[in-house]
Amino acid sequence: MSSLLEIISLSKVYKISRGLFTHTYHPAVRKVSFSIKEREVFGLIGESGSGKTTIGKLILRLEKPTEGSIKLRGEDIRNMGKEYTKKVSAVFQDPFSSLNPYMKVRQIIEEPLLIHKFGDRGRRVEDVAQMVKLPKYLLDRKPQELSGGQRQRVAIARAVSLSPELIVADEPTASLDATVRKEILDLFAELKEGGISTLLITHDIRAVERIADRLAIIYSGMLMEMGTKDQVLKDPKHPYTKYLLENVPVRHPKERKVRVQEEGVQEVIHKGCPFYWLCSQKMEACKQSIKEEVLDGRFVACNLY
Repeated sequence: MSSLLEIISLSKVYKISRGLFTHTYHPAVRKVSFSIKEREVFGLIGESGSGKTTIGKLILRLEKPTEGSIKLRGEDIRNMGKEYTKKVSAVFQDPFSSLNPYMKVRQIIEEPLLIHKFGDRGRRVEDVAQMVKLPKYLLDRKPQELSGGQRQRVAIARAVSLSPELIVADEPTASLDATVRKEILDLFAELKEGGISTLLITHDIRAVERIADRLAIIYSGMLMEMGTKDQVLKDPKHPYTKYLLENVPVRHPKERKVRVQEEGVQEVIHKGCPFYWLCSQKMEACKQSIKEEVLDGRFVACNLY
């Protein structure tokens, strides 16, 4: 499979005010590089605040990178016009807030078709509704009349209406119960068979275990480990990946426990490994630098190797 989307040394730094005349900088994403292939589900895994959603926003052009670039089939996305939104679409965590409550489902799915002047829109709306297993009778209802799973199917139908090459799905199953979560994940797997790749951004290892082809683990804006699903889940190398696997995620990110980081962690975030203060295998060198290695075809950023 050839590369569809390339993320090249991508960084995003936010300027944060600390008062009237003072400010600081927060590196949300730090020199992250990976690629997404054609017909692939690529899982980007991390806890709340890890930078994974920021990466999604950069790919969707909702944010501008501080450094680095993103290329779709070799072309820098900053040089692409409206055609980019036809090739790359999004599915967000909360379908209720992302769907217009005053529009009928039919109109919501049709909206991208109107923007891109798609012909025979009525037929296309019904086709994509069938594709995502959304009953035809729901097309004339409004979002508030649907269940959470049905609303997410509407969001996916809208995302695939223009036959994109890539869907950026940010925690698409976080607000759903177990049965519906399984159905939505299976739907992304079916879309892959139809030629649509997905960047699955999630905190839930169970989700990527079900459908992902390759995984990238991110912590504090830095890529910790990346490889095939079997490599990362069955033989993790980075201490943070091992930590995630030992602590199976809860049903919703809001339920996760907040870990207290020791004083001085901000210095390490800028200079060395951001997982230093919580790592059981840390070395003094990890405060200042971090090695990047390729082991058996998988990427690991850790001084242990």
